[in-house]
Amino acid sequence: MPLPNTIDSLSHDLSELGIQLGSTVMVHSSLGKIGWTVGGPVSVVRALLDVLGSEGTLVMPAESPNILDPSDWNDPQVKAEWHETIRATLPVFDPLTTPTTMGAIAEAFRTFPETRRSNHPIVSVCANGPLASEIVSEHSLEFCEGRGTPFEKLYNLDAQTLLLGVGFNRCTSLHYAESLVPRRRTTTHRYPMSVNGERVWIENIDMANDDGVHFPIVGDQFAETASIRLGTVGQADSTLFSTRDLVDFAKTYFVRELN
Repeated sequence: MPLPNTIDSLSHDLSELGIQLGSTVMVHSSLGKIGWTVGGPVSVVRALLDVLGSEGTLVMPAESPNILDPSDWNDPQVKAEWHETIRATLPVFDPLTTPTTMGAIAEAFRTFPETRRSNHPIVSVCANGPLASEIVSEHSLEFCEGRGTPFEKLYNLDAQTLLLGVGFNRCTSLHYAESLVPRRRTTTHRYPMSVNGERVWIENIDMANDDGVHFPIVGDQFAETASIRLGTVGQADSTLFSTRDLVDFAKTYFVRELN
């Protein structure tokens, strides 16, 4: 039976995987796949920050889809007759208090000292480190995973992506890649915002959910052709790679498959 994970053991695993001091890394994660950890998700965050060091920048998604119109929730507990009440009273996004639904590690990171968060109601990004302000300062409301967003910044910075116990279906940079091709798949999102002190509903065009159609295939093909690092962090199968390499590969794939 394996020993519980600790900050030190996770730091060792992350270093063995290839994460280096001073790097910029976007992390998608599953605490359940990592296994029982002394200190819980906060210890995972501390291990990541320790391995990156004071010159490195840690980034995580902080999406909050519960800010969307309730008709988009797909929650069987929410009755259709409740929708108007929800629409009338749903709190607007607050970067300081709105929780993320991206898992226990991402939520712990959101509240970590000196973590900064981009100001997008449904697809915000958190960052901690010397490049944090640069990464989260701009986040376009329309095509919130495309140009003018932290995902473009991560591409331009040649950041790495770490899939920590999750697959390519959780890799948001694939939405960024698809947003750059002509026949991208789109949807419409609607959510409340505070505009000049008034609560109003905003409607924007964004990337559609992949729903496992293309992203896992892109990931499998990318892993066969690109330089990636595979390893185990705690008990989680993990993958480390260049964000830019993935996006460039995925753009070619989407042009071929969608156009």
